[in-house]
Amino acid sequence: MSDSRAENLFFEADQLIEENRVIEAKELLFDLLSEYPDYGRAHNHIGWLYNVKFNNFPKSKKHLELAIKYAPDYHATYSNYAYLLIDMNLYDQMIAFGSKVIDNSVVDKSTIYNKMAQAFELKGEVMKAYKHYKLAIKETLNNKTLDGIYASLNRIKGKMSLGQKIKLIKH
Repeated sequence: MSDSRAENLFFEADQLIEENRVIEAKELLFDLLSEYPDYGRAHNHIGWLYNVKFNNFPKSKKHLELAIKYAPDYHATYSNYAYLLIDMNLYDQMIAFGSKVIDNSVVDKSTIYNKMAQAFELKGEVMKAYKHYKLAIKETLNNKTLDGIYASLNRIKGKMSLGQKIKLIKH
């Protein structure tokens, strides 16, 4: 299969996803991968479909990991993988993944920091969560995302002890 044909099939599948025709999109993506198994962006879309539309975490994880392997410069995969790790309650893996990829120029740093913060919060490490939510704020320009992060900061403050709140004031 030519690169051009692979791209055409990929964009056709992408359009099917936009139209919420997920079964057809999934079949087309698998057809693409049967001829071009290292087409990373197709693995990303299949991974996203398995997580968001089919709730099949193991298959999602497999395909998102292949997407990172075969298309390391495709930014969406890193965010999709971060969402998946939180969905799977794999908080330590999310923190390790975030620490590993945060300096990669293609990642959405706000999303990675936000998902790391969520992992810390869900582990009960509220001070680390607070720090990472603050880092996420610095990395976003999206007002809707900012609103969500500010809500998370307020939630985290509600979970802090008085001593932890005093530490925030001192810093």
